[in-house]
Amino acid sequence: MNMLAEARRLLASHGIRDAECFAEILVAEAIGGVRVKSGVNRGFDVRAPMYNRVEVKCRQLPLDGRTEERVAFEDSKAEGFDFAAIVIFEPDFDVKGAVLVPYASIWPVVRAHRYGRIGFGRAQRLEGSVDITTEVRDAAAR
Repeated sequence: MNMLAEARRLLASHGIRDAECFAEILVAEAIGGVRVKSGVNRGFDVRAPMYNRVEVKCRQLPLDGRTEERVAFEDSKAEGFDFAAIVIFEPDFDVKGAVLVPYASIWPVVRAHRYGRIGFGRAQRLEGSVDITTEVRDAAAR
């Protein structure tokens, strides 16, 4: 537990609280954006010139080997972003995949699902999706 506390202190010094913060930092760097400070939730996490308001979601794959790659969007996010960025982390936080999807393509799918979820594979196939895996991996390596 002492090692965990030390790791958390080190991560905090880089502005990383959890996996979501890490994903936001990586996406912002990968797309040339700026992470938005989250005092009051505005519905997005990053602002970027080409994509405007970007809501970042992530999932860390479980250690038991299951492939659980779904992320959820709450109703409060409706109309709150222009693109969604989904980042899938391996159990050790290596980047497995990352994609940007326009709001107009992702929101109808999210709304149609009882729990507001969408799988990474489906998001990759939606109209206007942009694979940013390489850029996010590069950001993680820096």
